[in-house]
Amino acid sequence: MTQPWFKQQTQRLNPQRGVRWFTSSANPTREGQQMVTVSVPLDHQNYWYGVLAMDIPVLSIKRFLEDAIVKDVEGEYQLYDSQFRLLTTSTKEKRKVNVFDEQEQAMLVADMAKDTTGGMRVGSRYISWERLDNFDGVLVRVHTLKEGLKGDFGSISIALGLLWMLVTAMLLISWGVIRHMVSNMFVMQNSLQWQAWHDTLTRLYNRGGLFEKARTQAKRSREGKQPFSVIQFDLDHFKSVNDRFGHQAGDRVLSHVAGLISGTLRAHDLAGRVGGEEFCIILPGTTLSQAERIAERIRRRINGKEILVTKSTTIWVSASFGVSSSQETGITTLSSYSRWQTSGSTGPNRPDVTACAPAMPIRAWR
Repeated sequence: MTQPWFKQQTQRLNPQRGVRWFTSSANPTREGQQMVTVSVPLDHQNYWYGVLAMDIPVLSIKRFLEDAIVKDVEGEYQLYDSQFRLLTTSTKEKRKVNVFDEQEQAMLVADMAKDTTGGMRVGSRYISWERLDNFDGVLVRVHTLKEGLKGDFGSISIALGLLWMLVTAMLLISWGVIRHMVSNMFVMQNSLQWQAWHDTLTRLYNRGGLFEKARTQAKRSREGKQPFSVIQFDLDHFKSVNDRFGHQAGDRVLSHVAGLISGTLRAHDLAGRVGGEEFCIILPGTTLSQAERIAERIRRRINGKEILVTKSTTIWVSASFGVSSSQETGITTLSSYSRWQTSGSTGPNRPDVTACAPAMPIRAWR
């Protein structure tokens, strides 16, 4: 992580998040060969995970330069790093490589600091140079006076550019594949979590998901000394709907009721299907009287909507409600809420006082 190809790919040092080539002397070597490292940052949702890096032997670049030289009249190509240290050259090993003395190097470095491309005469040689994109070095072409009249410097630049583009494309494709895999993992994780906590038919919380969320809300209300209310209700004579019209009709009724519940509640309220036709609503920060009004509003909406269960058949449904609040006993533990059931003998869809668990008094509508 201390190498330049890693630490210089942070979002601060590389805000464009582009591919970069590094020729620092701190780069690792393989089997005694000097290496050039090319790396690309790996980001997802503005989070930097690391880099994807590839080492290229300088010897391979040398062979590429040698192969790119068709004629000796094209001169000699030299590749330098950011400190103007010679990395490789197109000259065969048996030939003498053009070198610069300290004064000539100082002149070239000063001229290169002014622009990305340029040229100058040094003694009997003409030196042309160009800085490469995303590479902390420079490509130098050395001509004698005779060679300077022939050849095409652009051809070698294009060839190197194609090599850079090929490697960059490989890195970008690899980065895209990794990013796609990471994105799919997040999507799959969110989907599995949603399925684990929700009822797929009504798209409300299931029993486990509702109680898990409700425990957190109950604890928060207890610590903040805020009221906490619960509404529980079930649909009247729901079994007869399944028996007469089939389970598809029953599913339509459940989905319809779930939609009415979702359209009535606030953003921080919780609603779930805790049984076949049983629903539970968690109302943090809600008093008993407020919860009673919400329950009555839901009951009226359910009772006042006609539901199409088959192509030519519509039905009305009603529900029996029970409401409880921490204000009655000061208890805000979820287990107290989960023990009671609505009952009564005055008939469905009418107000009634029901029997309940001793820990929590209940007011109920049927």
